[in-house]
Amino acid sequence: MRKIGIYLSMLLLAVIGLASCSEEYAQPPVITPEGGLGDGSSANPYSAKQILDGTKGTDVWVTGYIVGWIDTSSGNLTFNEETATFTAPATLNSNMLIAASPDEKNFENCIPVQLSGDVRNALNLKDNPGNLGKQVTVKGNVEKYFGKNESLKNLTGYAWGNKGTGDDPEPPVTGGGNGSADKPYNVAQMLAGQSGTGVWVTGYIVGYIKSNPDGASTLNEQWATFSADGAQASNIMIADSPTETDYKKCTSVQLPTGAVRSAVNLKDNPGNLGKQVSLKGSLAKYFGVNGLKETSAYAWGPKGEEGGTVTPPDGDAIYSALDSKSTSLSEGWTFENIALPEGIESVWAWKNYNGNNYLNGSAFINNTPNASEAYAVSPVIDLSGYKSASAAFDHAAKFQTTLTQLCGFVVREEGATAWTPVNVPTWPAAGSWTFANSGAIDLGKFVGKKIQVGFKYASSASGADTWEIQNLKITGTK
Repeated sequence: MRKIGIYLSMLLLAVIGLASCSEEYAQPPVITPEGGLGDGSSANPYSAKQILDGTKGTDVWVTGYIVGWIDTSSGNLTFNEETATFTAPATLNSNMLIAASPDEKNFENCIPVQLSGDVRNALNLKDNPGNLGKQVTVKGNVEKYFGKNESLKNLTGYAWGNKGTGDDPEPPVTGGGNGSADKPYNVAQMLAGQSGTGVWVTGYIVGYIKSNPDGASTLNEQWATFSADGAQASNIMIADSPTETDYKKCTSVQLPTGAVRSAVNLKDNPGNLGKQVSLKGSLAKYFGVNGLKETSAYAWGPKGEEGGTVTPPDGDAIYSALDSKSTSLSEGWTFENIALPEGIESVWAWKNYNGNNYLNGSAFINNTPNASEAYAVSPVIDLSGYKSASAAFDHAAKFQTTLTQLCGFVVREEGATAWTPVNVPTWPAAGSWTFANSGAIDLGKFVGKKIQVGFKYASSASGADTWEIQNLKITGTK
């Protein structure tokens, strides 16, 4: 009996051992990136897989292959199977996708990457379609982008291959602002690739960029001019020091026709050289550097002005419509519908709320956003004989999901069908139905012509704002 007990015990241990081995072998192997797990340093970057697995970090290096970009032309502003695009060239230069494999085609295995500044210029697939499939290592923050938490934003560096270029290739800019009127961005932040629309920047006017008679100018040693002599009214250079003479520490500012150009440019105001000015506009590539375009407001000194708009210049009243005191739509206005939600006759309507009247555009129906495109169109407006003209209106929008991306102010010549978008300097603040003035909208391209102006409303299934508009005024000088 004792032998039988020993045999039974041995048999039981063998069964347990086999079960353990079976369970052990059933576990899938742990797959780590080539070279092991990264730590986010330049020498040992995080892999794309680590980011997708939930690794977080600020100012970390991440390596992967450029496999595509996110196409938002349909109005869909989320990252999904519809917007993920695995071909080049791209039609946008503001983002790209990276993955652990150069031939990845599953959007769920990709990381959206925001691009701006010098990094955008080098990496984007619109200007550099040959980058598709290349391995790149970028430095930035793991943040939510296009609805996906496992994304990269605010890039400050890049290097081709599987390593970065040093733990701190560019020391962080100190003493910079946040783009508000009270704390504008400085020039160093702009040159480092800061992005944004409708933001304030500040700097000293140190010169302008000459025109290249043989082609496009760039901000370089040849065309940077540190004086007011022979200045052109269309641009200025600013720097963080009033005595700066190194073009590499300067950036460019576009001065569109209008009140800002009249006050700031060095051609008509040579005494502005050396003055500190704060300017509102959109950070974008201009003369080859990250500069300021669509400049819509200015203030002398280190701060902007809350509200951030330039009052339309004094001039003759040419046309007015959409009066907030009127109980009906202005005479001659029509609606042109391009795409409407099923069962809806128009996304535009003249509405009244508590005695306030306004043009209302919305495709948010029964608590659901719907895709649409439609125009509210003015009658013909005659700008014959005018040397300058500008428009302004009041508008409000509380939620603002796709408003500034899909909606806007448009102009076309009499008899034309195609519309030309014209920059709206200031959009209303989100969060309430408070009306704000658009600021002066330059119509200089259309002086001497007969035109129609309009408001484009567009939306998608991902976002459909309600846009309220009133008190349109067009003024000009002869």
